[in-house]
Amino acid sequence: MSDPEFEEQESQRTRIRQARQVLAGDTIRPSPDPWVLGSDAIPLSALQRNYLVTLIVLLLLGVILAYIIGLGVASIVLFVLALGLVAAWLVF
Repeated sequence: MSDPEFEEQESQRTRIRQARQVLAGDTIRPSPDPWVLGSDAIPLSALQRNYLVTLIVLLLLGVILAYIIGLGVASIVLFVLALGLVAAWLVF
């Protein structure tokens, strides 16, 4: 009683259904974050990572200014760094 044409249509429907699932993204995983070095790394969001990079830049800028010009000018940058470190409690 099985009709070959009916079986062919059913298999075609199954293939179309599978193709739709693949195109819908059921099995697609997001690409991993390139900034995460491994499973031991501290998981940081993009906002936290940018905040941390900004604090490091402020620290380097303060040290360079203290070495070249003096602590008078560098104290401004170091004060902003201190405010950023206090505000980091809210970010992290």
